[in-house]
Amino acid sequence: MSRLEEILALTKHVPPFPKVAQRVMDLLRQDDVNAAQLAEVIQYDQAITANVLKMCNTSYFGLPRKVTSLDDALVVLGHDTLKDIIIASSSAKFYTGKVGAGYHLEQGEMWKHSVAVGIMAKLLVRHIQDVDPGSAFTCGLLHDIGKRFLSAFVADEFKEIMEKVDGEQCSFVEAEKELLGMDHAELGGAILEKWEFAPDLVDAVKYHHYPDALEKGPLTALIALSNSLVISMGIGIGADGLASEVQGEGLEKIGVSPEMLQLCMMDLLEEMEKAQDMMNL
Repeated sequence: MSRLEEILALTKHVPPFPKVAQRVMDLLRQDDVNAAQLAEVIQYDQAITANVLKMCNTSYFGLPRKVTSLDDALVVLGHDTLKDIIIASSSAKFYTGKVGAGYHLEQGEMWKHSVAVGIMAKLLVRHIQDVDPGSAFTCGLLHDIGKRFLSAFVADEFKEIMEKVDGEQCSFVEAEKELLGMDHAELGGAILEKWEFAPDLVDAVKYHHYPDALEKGPLTALIALSNSLVISMGIGIGADGLASEVQGEGLEKIGVSPEMLQLCMMDLLEEMEKAQDMMNL
């Protein structure tokens, strides 16, 4: 069996994304959904219920009073905030332990990077048309999910990957794909497809390292840009290093100026301070 066949076989055994989270996201797309309907769905998943209450009371979400019950949480939270909390609490379990060891990422670094990209995407989405803010945060959190499952394969081929990077002056992602048959972004897209996420989220994860990512759909451009900015700030740099570059022409096309980027990068530092509790979920 080839490496690619092994990787594709692995996707068949990827744990499902929590159905409760998917159901809540579906409900939140309805304009007339109410707190009682949401509570009826969420209450049957004790882990998500506990994490919703825990995250409601973190400084990141800045609620005016302590929330002690699910009903209170659903009344106090807006739909967008609730969706962010559900996605974050459901995603965190995929990033526990040394899931990024093959990429020389320390424990917790992949989750920290993912949270940072999710927050950066939320900051930037205000400047990019035709992107749903909730999708931006969700996609940012999950953009590197492929690393979580490809890490062991990368560890096995690490020496060969680095020799290729050094010898041919190619990117880590390019070497990863050539030696394994698939890179972590493509695997991440396949996983989101298995989880039945929307096609634009699948594409954004799949193509976020493509050289022309800023020329693709608005969500793909947003996630590629968010990832590049977070890496440039030194958050979550592993063996793959500065794996992507931001091209000026692409920035002009999506209507983002260098000044906007500087402001978002400064805002991210403040938001990451507030998100410490979320990163330790």
